[in-house]
Amino acid sequence: MKVLTATSSFPRFEGDYYGNFVRDQCLRLAEAGVDITVLAPRTRSYMKEGGGLNVMRFPFMPSKRLEILPERTLKHASKRDLMQLPPYLCSAYLHLVAHSADIVHAHLAIPMGFLATLSPTKAPIVLTCHGGDCLLPLSAPIYRPFVRRALRKADRVVTVSAFIKNLAIRLGASEESVEVIYLGVDSERFRPASDRDALREALGIPTDRLVVGTLRRLVPEKRVEDFIRAAVRIRDEIDSFFVIGGEGFHRPYLEKLSRELGLTDILFLGRVDDASMFHQLCDVFVLTSVGEGLSMALQEAMATGCVPVAVDGFGCPEVITDRVNGYLFRPRDVEGLTEKVLRAASNLRLGQNARETIVKRFNPDEGVRRYLKLYREISPGP
Repeated sequence: MKVLTATSSFPRFEGDYYGNFVRDQCLRLAEAGVDITVLAPRTRSYMKEGGGLNVMRFPFMPSKRLEILPERTLKHASKRDLMQLPPYLCSAYLHLVAHSADIVHAHLAIPMGFLATLSPTKAPIVLTCHGGDCLLPLSAPIYRPFVRRALRKADRVVTVSAFIKNLAIRLGASEESVEVIYLGVDSERFRPASDRDALREALGIPTDRLVVGTLRRLVPEKRVEDFIRAAVRIRDEIDSFFVIGGEGFHRPYLEKLSRELGLTDILFLGRVDDASMFHQLCDVFVLTSVGEGLSMALQEAMATGCVPVAVDGFGCPEVITDRVNGYLFRPRDVEGLTEKVLRAASNLRLGQNARETIVKRFNPDEGVRRYLKLYREISPGP
């Protein structure tokens, strides 16, 4: 069975976290015997990849160094960035229709899902929605017709959470065509550290304090400023240290906010190439985002044994039961976040419950099994 995986989000270099969830799923499907070719954009930070997958990088500008658009999301692309959208879409479409496959599996409704539905080829289309592609049309209605077409024309729609499934139906997908398949986490890779103190010492992080961390793209909707404001209150109550991983255009503002609030016990790590190592540093993981399908960083932190403290909404209640395997707080409620982190500090044993949740309910092998079943159901081949 030949599957063309079309995605706008795929790792650009070794250790890149961007689109890592797509690559990991492709690798597992390839190991299960699926003949996979990945179609993804070339970009200026792209470096030739290995790893056992056949990856086609489509160019869309005269020089790689000019290819900026894939470094952004549609929500955060500037008007100048969006000037690259027409050649990007044309190149992606031409490469998509030129490749012969039994199934086209598009990740994200826009742009790849939409382009797949325009193809004259008869290959059935599987569309996986990850979150932002269904949330964006609600805040930017200009994208709604494109998302609606992708959802209606795809033969099957997969969402990474029940929350996104409901949004997909609201945006036009037929209820019978949509199913939830969790991406899952490799619990062997993401597991508690054998020597946490050594990891902390290597980065100058105190070994005798509660370490609270968050790993995000540093953009406004991730609400990392709520994490920083809560950190000031937490610091006044218990000995603690705070770690922020990730990059984004909001980082200068967040660093300035930390200085203005006098928060010195904080470390901005920048780009994180090893997410498992990041989570192994932490006792508590915080998710403040107000726009998620079902955060992979949250699931990875739980698999590592961190106590999760996350917003009560989006996909988070599908993985966290308050006071059982973590804590939930109202979005944007800094006081509530502070209270729940302090509770987590007194109940670090819940980290084991969090790990057990991921091991039992979010096994990536189950996701592969269900995708294989889906492929067989819609494949025109024997």
